[in-house]
Amino acid sequence: MTVLYAVIPVDVATPTGLDVLEGDKVAVIHTKSESATASRLDAVRAFGRIVLEIAGRGPTLPMRFGTTVADLAEFRPVIAEREDGWSSRLRAIADCCELMVHLGHPGQAGRVPAWARLTPREERLRRAEAAAGRDELYDDLRESLLPWSREVRVLTGTRSDKMAVLVPRDATVPTLIRLRRWAADRPVVSVSVTGPRPPFHFCEESA
Repeated sequence: MTVLYAVIPVDVATPTGLDVLEGDKVAVIHTKSESATASRLDAVRAFGRIVLEIAGRGPTLPMRFGTTVADLAEFRPVIAEREDGWSSRLRAIADCCELMVHLGHPGQAGRVPAWARLTPREERLRRAEAAAGRDELYDDLRESLLPWSREVRVLTGTRSDKMAVLVPRDATVPTLIRLRRWAADRPVVSVSVTGPRPPFHFCEESA
């Protein structure tokens, strides 16, 4: 069994100890699977360290953890079929990094206390108002980052909503300054930023 780690441009060097399956434009980094002796958490961490090492050498499209193939020869047609799209996406993120903006919006602070019983209609209205507030906040932040960002993607479903921002590496500092000013003008919104890091949330075209 062979573990697949990432797709890279065909002219980018492969880290020592890993193998490469080349197409015309892209290459897939892989290695033989070892016997499963580590815990899943340790395996995930090891996989992540390898992907970060690969990303340190150039633009990288990471595979999902646990992606394996039984026969590399059977994977060559997949590369041939998808490498134009992969190559295009690698060019799109080549000079970029990712900033993660963590937002605690006003709607989260205004939760209804347990003693306040709402009718189903009132609850629907409350949720609609909270959603509208989030959308307005996201649109406002997107607009403020237009001079620097290439793409912005909202990642919801966590305790604090997140926005991944794709920016050119040489625009990282002005983007961070703009984010701090945007947050300072909105004291009711909790804002924190992590990164820069490889642009792993932008490895596929947005739907």
